[in-house]
Order: sequence, then C-alpha cells, then structure tokens
Amino acid sequence: MNALIHPVEDAADGELATTQRRLAELINSIDGIVWEADPATFRFTFVSARAEHILGYAVDEWYAEGFWPAHIHPDDRTWAVDYCAQQSREGADHAFEYRMITRDGRVVWLKDSVSLRMSQGQAVALCGIMVDISEQKLAQQAAAEHTHFLEQLGDTIPSPIFWKDAKGRYRGCNKAFEAYIGIARYELLGKTVYDIAPRNLAEVYEAADQALFASRGVQTYEAGVRYHDGSRHDVAFYKATYTQKDGSPGGLVGVMLDITERKRAEEDLKLSSIVFENSAQGIIITDAEKCILTVNRSFCAITGYEPQEVIGKTPAILQSGRQDDAFYQKMWSAIHENGHWSGEMWNRRKSGEVFAEHLSITRVLNAKGAVANYIGIFSDISQFKDAQHQIERLSFYDALTGLPNRALLRDRLQHAISNAERNRWRVALLAIDIDRLAHINDSLGHHIGDRLLIAVGERLQGALRGVDTLSRHIGDEFAVITEGLPEPQVAADLAERLRAELARVFVLDGHEVSISACIGISVYPEDGNTPDMLLKNADVALHHAKGAGGGCFQFFREEMNHASMERLLIESSLHQAVQRNELRVYYQPQVDLETGRIIGMEALVRWLHPHMGMVSPARFIPIAEETGQIIEIGRWVLREACAQNRIWNTNGFPDLRVAVNVSAQQLNREDFASQVKQVLNETGLAPDRLELELTESMIMQRTERVVGVISELRNIGVKFSIDDFGTGYSSLAQLNRFPIDKLKIDQSFTREIGSAGNGTAITCAIIALARSLNLLVIAEGVETDEQQRFLVENGCDGMQGYLFSRPLPAGDFSALLFGYLPRVAQGTWQID
Repeated sequence: MNALIHPVEDAADGELATTQRRLAELINSIDGIVWEADPATFRFTFVSARAEHILGYAVDEWYAEGFWPAHIHPDDRTWAVDYCAQQSREGADHAFEYRMITRDGRVVWLKDSVSLRMSQGQAVALCGIMVDISEQKLAQQAAAEHTHFLEQLGDTIPSPIFWKDAKGRYRGCNKAFEAYIGIARYELLGKTVYDIAPRNLAEVYEAADQALFASRGVQTYEAGVRYHDGSRHDVAFYKATYTQKDGSPGGLVGVMLDITERKRAEEDLKLSSIVFENSAQGIIITDAEKCILTVNRSFCAITGYEPQEVIGKTPAILQSGRQDDAFYQKMWSAIHENGHWSGEMWNRRKSGEVFAEHLSITRVLNAKGAVANYIGIFSDISQFKDAQHQIERLSFYDALTGLPNRALLRDRLQHAISNAERNRWRVALLAIDIDRLAHINDSLGHHIGDRLLIAVGERLQGALRGVDTLSRHIGDEFAVITEGLPEPQVAADLAERLRAELARVFVLDGHEVSISACIGISVYPEDGNTPDMLLKNADVALHHAKGAGGGCFQFFREEMNHASMERLLIESSLHQAVQRNELRVYYQPQVDLETGRIIGMEALVRWLHPHMGMVSPARFIPIAEETGQIIEIGRWVLREACAQNRIWNTNGFPDLRVAVNVSAQQLNREDFASQVKQVLNETGLAPDRLELELTESMIMQRTERVVGVISELRNIGVKFSIDDFGTGYSSLAQLNRFPIDKLKIDQSFTREIGSAGNGTAITCAIIALARSLNLLVIAEGVETDEQQRFLVENGCDGMQGYLFSRPLPAGDFSALLFGYLPRVAQGTWQID
C-alpha cells in the first residue's frame, strides 16, 4: 500500500514544483518588480528577480528592514512613505510615482501600483508592482521643456498669437493675446469664441474660421478691434490651418498684427497730401541741390507759374532783385546752422509784379544725416504790408485831420528838447482848446463838428512855420511845438496870431460858425525838461486859461501846480465821499415876504473832508460836474432832502417844500424822471412837497427833452423853478414854453438893490415878468433890511438869504422851525 501511495505523492509534488517554477518564471518575466511587504513596517517579504535588474540590488538585500524608505530619493521619501501609509490605513488600493536611487547612484522613476490583501477587515499584506517609467518621464520632461520654450518664444512676440483645434476650441495663446482678450491662457483653453465674445461677433469670427477650414489655406483680413483695456486698434489677421501626422485637420493658428500706426501714417500721408494741395500758403519742395521737385496749387496762384514751368529749376526764378547777395548768404547760413530760416522778402511773379512774402525754409535730412530736401512755405503779405503801413499811420496820425497825434507829438517834443539842449534855445508847447465844440455837435450835428476840426487844423497850420509841429492832441484840443525861441514872448506872439486866426468866422455847409480858443503855454527849459513835464504843465496852464474866460492864453506858473494838485486831491477824494458818509445836506430857509412864515428851504450840499475840513461847494461842484460824479452826488442829495422833508412834514410842518438843485448831467439822463419818482416812492414824500431847481442855460439846451421831463414830473405834482434867473439868455417866448412854477432872482441883482448898478431895475423887471406869466418869484442873497423892504414894496413873493438865516444842518434847521415866530410890528412882520 505504501508502495502505491508514495509514487502518487511524488507525482503531485512534481506538478506543484512545476507550477511554482512556471509562476516564478512568469513573475520574473514581467518588466517590473513584483513585491509583497508588511503593511505596518513596509519590510519586503517577497521581491521578484527583476528588482536586481532594474535597481542593481540583490533580492536578498530588499528583505532588509527599512530598505524601501532608505533607497527612495530624498526629495520624495517623506511624502511617498506618508502617502502609502495613509492609503494602507484606509484600506485603499493606490498607485503613485516616485524616484529611487540605484546601486550605481542613478535615479530611476518608478510607478508603484499597490493593492491590499485583507483578512477580517484588516490589511495583512501589501502587494504591488513597480514599473520603471524613467524614459517616459524623460520624454514628458522634454515635451514640457519644449512646450515651455515654445511658450517663451511666443511670449517674446509682441503680436497676439492664438491657436485652435479643428472644432474651434482654443488650445493656446501668447501673453500678447492674453492682454488683448483679458483672459488668462489657462482659462482660455477649451473655450470657443462663443464663450469669450458677444454672439454677433462670435458668429462673424466662426464664419471666418469655417471658411479657412474649408479652404485649408491662408486667410488674411483687416478689422478694427477693441482691446480689453478699452483701446481701439486697427489689426491685420493672418490665419492658417495645420494638420495632424495622419494628414487630418488639426486646427488653425492666427497672428494679429497691430497696424494702427500704419493706418495712422496712411491717413496722415493722405491728409498731408490734401493739406499740401489745399493749403492757402504756397509750398515748394526741392532736392538737396535746390532743384524744384514739386509745388502746390497756392504756389501757382501766388506766383502765376504752372508746375511744369518751374519743376527742375531753382527758386532763383522768383528773385526780384531787391535783396542783395549778402541777404541770401545770411539766409542759407542760418539754414545750414539751425536747419530752418524764417523771414520776409520781396519776390517777383511771372507777370513781373513784385510782391512781399513771408517765407519759412526747412532743411530735411535723410537717415544718414545728409540733406535730402528743402521745403519752402510762403504767404503773400502784400495786403498785410499795406495794412501795416496804414496802422502805423493811424498809430501816429489823427484819422480825422491827418495831423500828428499825441504819440507822435510826444516823440517830436523829445526831439525838439534834444535840439534845444544842443543849440541852447527854447521850445514852447502850446495847448489849444476849442470852445463850444460840444454845443456845435449838439445843435448842427457831428458832421459839422468834424468839418470844424478839419478847418481849425488847416487854419492853425497856415499860421505856423514849416519847422513847427501841429498836433490834434485829444478831442477838441490841439497842440503846437515851436522851436528855436530866443525868449518866451515869441510864444505869446504866436498864441495871439493863432487866436486871431480862430476868431474869424468859419463857413461850414452854409453855416456860419464862430469859436474862440483858450491856450496854455509851457516853455523849455523853464517849465520842464521832459515831454511829460511840458505836456502836463501846458495842460495846467490851459485849465487856468479856461477858468479865466474864453479867448485868452496863459503861461504856466508854478503856483498853478499847487492848484492842480489840490484839484487832483479833490477829484480823487470825491470818488469815496458818498461811501464814506462825508457829504452833508444844509438847508437855507425860504420866507414868505407877506407873512414872515418859513414856507420852504433850499437843500445845499456840503463836504466835510477828513483832512481839508469843510470844502466849499464852489471848489468841488465844478470838478464833480467835469468828472461826472455830480450824478451820484445829486442823486444822494435828492434822497437825503426828500427823506428829511418827509420827517418835517409829518412832525407839524406839512406845508414845507424842499428845493433841490439839478445838474445838466442829471437832467440829460434818460432815466432822470423815473429816478425822481423812485426816490419819492422810497422816502414817502408827497410830490408837491418837492421843488427842482434848473438854470436858464439848462432849459435852453435840448428844449424838447427838457419840456418833456418837466411835464412828466409836474403831472404827479413836482414843482419847478428857474435858479439864478436873469443871468442867462432866455427870452419871454422861450420862457413861456416851459411849464415852470417859480423864478428865483439871482443874488447878484439882489445885492445891487439901492445901489448905482442895474440890480434894482432888473429885479423890478423880473418881478413884473413873473407876474405876467402868473409865476411865483423869490429873491436870493437878501442880506439887508433895505433889500427886504424893497422886495416887499415891489410885490416879491419870498426871499432867501443871510438876513434871515445862513444854511443850517438838519438839526439846527429843526430847532429854527420849532422856535421861530415872526414878530409883527406896525402892520408888518420883522426879523428879530
């Protein structure tokens, strides 16, 4: 039996051995390391023979404790061991790649695929296979490096580049394309144009791509695009398809070339061509040898030459001969040194006419710095030259009379002073003011006034020597410079001659016009050694001559300067007098000669200057009238007087009427009547409690307007009187036209009552005239009892003067009103 059993057992053992041998051969034929290890310690319990072939370590060495971690590459050791341990604890099969060090020191990349053998839910063994993937890794690294190289290469190209697969999906781009589209390349991968552009644009782009795929060629076109940063660019698209190794379509690659600058240059060139042909300035372009290459239309229009007549020739064809060789040498020297020249010259047209031009020549250099061209741009300035000549004349000559003006007068005066200094003689400056020019303009018209100024200039010129200078100074003033005077008396003789010439009647368009002239004289060196001093002092002398009365002349005297300085101080201070509350209104009572009652008062302005004290109206009113400040002062006085009289009217004196003087400038304003109404409305004064005083000379000018203003204000109750009556030239017929209420006898006639003068007779005549016109009459300047009695006896209605009271401030006038009672004696009233 045993003999039977043993052969059977031997046969079974042989089959198992054969199986094991074949299994071992199979395991060892696998191109990888088959292994088994303890999951807790990672100690190998089995390693296939391939291990020695791949890593060089004998199989027995692998069974040593800690062999696996010890031979892992240091950079991979920690994470590889930790990863495998973590997966093993979780019971998870896993695969990972890491590097190991061979016996000869080489680095080998392994892909380790691990599975767990489990028993009762616990890992009892780790089984795996390590495959050498070094060549694959090297190929991947080479591919990655090649890809990185291509990316770097693409990123160095400033133009946007992109590529897509055959389905239109983006497979890559360079940084320039990222900047254009505003999407990072890793976000772009796999997207289509529909994912990054509005649908309408996407459809256009896709249609272009499909057309390219269909043709399998090259596609180029230009388009305007907006970059991600909002800037717009002109772009040329260059796109081409590429194929796979098998010849199937792989996709397309596109390059976007920014042609914005090229387009701009093309537009600039086009614009330059348009400008060249349509410029109003003539343009000529020559080569380096100064031979004409081309000209524009304006060149032809200005010079009269056609292009074919000048091309190939030099610009010398235009020379007029007015510039010498030295001029051209200096011009070309400037061009060679500075690259350009600009200036004026005279050239000749084809017709032979010489014309003035402003020319600019610019040198153009090529890339090597050598002269390539000269460009000349010129304008015909003939008309400008004519206008310049006219302007220069207008700058120094009066347009109306053709005489030297103030600027040229000053220049010639300086020249005369220089001559006088060298020759030790005198120079006289005569400032001449023509009287009544404004009146002539108003009455006969400005054209007659202009004719008069021309005639005056002609007459004055006829009375002067050829070496003398006559100038129209300003407005109605002329000036004369006369040189070589041995003594000032010669200037006086000349002034008399000029006055005599001007005293003769002028006949202008059938009108006989008479004028007079005042003359102020300053003499070099006595009255100044500069033009400004002589001009100023002649003006000062003229002012004093005008103050002395028409038709006289005066030499400058130093004391005149003091008066002028005072006048200047008054004029400048007046500007601030109202704002600084320096003006005062005084009131002089007007008394009824029959009852002795105070029936009204005249408002008189006074000026309390902080340094000059109380300034007399005789000193500042004429200046205010000359400077126009009388308008503001008059308006202020009117308001103050109305406001104050309103107070008196409502405090027991309802019949008081305040009289306010009106200047000619106030009356001539178009809004005078409305201003009076406004003041009455604002102050609350009844219109019939206001009286406006006008002078005879005022109502004789612009008669119709004066009548209209008086009528408008009388319609609301305002009263009117004529001040200083008897000193003007009004006639009974003229006086009857004006709707006035009262005449005021001038104080010059009142003072002569009872004396040998004509005052008594004139006063009686004025009273009789007022009675005949049914007007009230009041006498000014009454200072004596005799004057008062005479006025009462002759039927005068009222009086005003120092006999009763001087002008008083409002407070003192109030005290007078409340404290005064006329004393009646022997049937009449008397002043205590």
